[in-house]
Amino acid sequence: MRTYRFHASPAAPYWSWNYHATPVLAADALMQTLAGAVVRELVASPHGGFLVDVQIDRPDHHVALADIESALRQLGYDTAQAVITESATSVVEGALLGTAGGGALGSATKDPWAMLLTAAIGLVVGVAVGSGVNTIRAMYQADRLHPFGGGGWQFTQLPLPQPDGGQQPGPSWRIPATGQ
Repeated sequence: MRTYRFHASPAAPYWSWNYHATPVLAADALMQTLAGAVVRELVASPHGGFLVDVQIDRPDHHVALADIESALRQLGYDTAQAVITESATSVVEGALLGTAGGGALGSATKDPWAMLLTAAIGLVVGVAVGSGVNTIRAMYQADRLHPFGGGGWQFTQLPLPQPDGGQQPGPSWRIPATGQ
């Protein structure tokens, strides 16, 4: 699963001096314009514009950001920076642990049918638990190369969040500085 977090700001109206209103960005409009996208979060930013978290599956990050940029442009918005998170669910690990745990409990009865039944129950429970656990595999910061669009994006790999610091890995609207 790939998610893209970005600040959507109203596009500068270079073509008209009579521009009066900023269009409202709605999740439904963004999902209709951006095929295959799921808007996970869309909130008004205190600095103007909107903070958006979109889940979208494309062949690579360049294609995804080009599609996001195109959709935003059609809706009167723009973005210059994004944080990309690649994560995977732990379904397989949950299934294996659940099956092993259920089988171990059933083997104590010394009845093969009881062992199979508890292993099957463990499998179902393991899949259910594993599907709800996301493991972050990689994070990237994407910066637009040219301030007025075009020219592509520069990607910088970010360190993975560490849960030992008391912070839960997840959506954070602080986009880290590049340090360049």
